[in-house]
Amino acid sequence: MFYIVEQEEKLNQLQSLGRLGYYVDIIPTNFYFHPLLTSTVAVYVRPLGGKNGYIIPINHDEGLNIKKERVYELLNSASKIVTLDKKNLLYHFNLQKATDISLLYSMIYFKKLEYSKENSALNYFYNKFSNIDNVNQIIPLSKLYESSEKVYNSIEEHLDLYPPSGFEFYNTTATNVFFLLEQSGLGIYYEAFNKMFSPRNPVYNIKDNITYTSYNLYNATSRPTNAFNSVNYAAIPKTEEHRKCFRPQNDYFVEFDFDGYHLRLLCDEIDFDIPSTSAHKYLAQIYFNKEEISEEEYTEAKQINFHAIYGKIPEKFAFLEIFD
Repeated sequence: MFYIVEQEEKLNQLQSLGRLGYYVDIIPTNFYFHPLLTSTVAVYVRPLGGKNGYIIPINHDEGLNIKKERVYELLNSASKIVTLDKKNLLYHFNLQKATDISLLYSMIYFKKLEYSKENSALNYFYNKFSNIDNVNQIIPLSKLYESSEKVYNSIEEHLDLYPPSGFEFYNTTATNVFFLLEQSGLGIYYEAFNKMFSPRNPVYNIKDNITYTSYNLYNATSRPTNAFNSVNYAAIPKTEEHRKCFRPQNDYFVEFDFDGYHLRLLCDEIDFDIPSTSAHKYLAQIYFNKEEISEEEYTEAKQINFHAIYGKIPEKFAFLEIFD
C-alpha cells in the first residue's frame, strides 16, 4: 500500500519532502500505558502542505520494519517538526526542534485542543485487550494509519498558529523539565496504593512498585497538573493513610511550596509590595483590620484572594489599594 513506507527508496523520497517540515504522530505499543512503559510500533509522518500522510513501521508484524535510528535520521533532517504532544514524542525520539501544537493552541485560546484517535478497529481491540502492553502491534497498520489521519484532519487548521510570547520557554525548557521529572516515578506500597487510590488499571503506569505520573501543560492558567490513570498526583489527600502509600526510593521525601505564588506574581506586576512573610496572612490582616489572624480567617482570606484572581473582586473589598 502506497502509504506504508518500508523501503529505502521510499524513505529517501519521503525525506526529500522534509524541506517544508513534517507533522509527526507516534504510535506506541499501547495508547493507555504511560509512555515510559511503551516502545515505538510505528510513526505517522505527514509532510506539511502534503495531500496525504505515511506510516513507517518500526515494530509491527505487517511491515518490513525500519530501524528506529533510520527513522530518527529522517525526522531529524526535516526543517520543522509539528506534533500533538512534544513531551510524549521525547519518550521515543529526542527531537528538540519539535513544536507542540497542543501547547501552542492552549496558550493562544486558553483551552485544550480536542481530538480523538478512535475508530471502529481501535475501539474493538481496546475494548478486548486494553491491558495488553503491545495491543497496537496486533491492530492492522491500515487502521493505525486511519486513526492518525483522522487526528491530522481534525487539527490541520491549527498548524500555522503564530507562537505567542513565552511559547519557546514552555515548548523547550518546561517540556524538557517535566519530561525528566516523570522518569523516576514515585515509589509505592502496591497493595496500599491500589486500595486507597483505585487507579483505573494498575498495569497502565505501575511497574516494580513504582507509579509513573504525567504532567499536563495544556491548562488555561498555564499551571501544570499531574494526573494519570485516574489518579491526581498533584492533589494527594493529606491523610496519614494516603501518605503511607508512598515510599521514598532513596532516603527522604521532600515537599516544598511557594508562599502565595499567584499573589506574588500579580502584586509584582502592579507594584504592590507584599512582605516576605505569608502573603495570604498579610492580606488577611488588611481584610480584617487586625494583627492576629485565626485559622478560620486565614482560610477565608485565601478564598477571597482566589475569588478575586479567578472570579470577581468582592465588592466589600474593592476599595482596597491592591484591588484598585
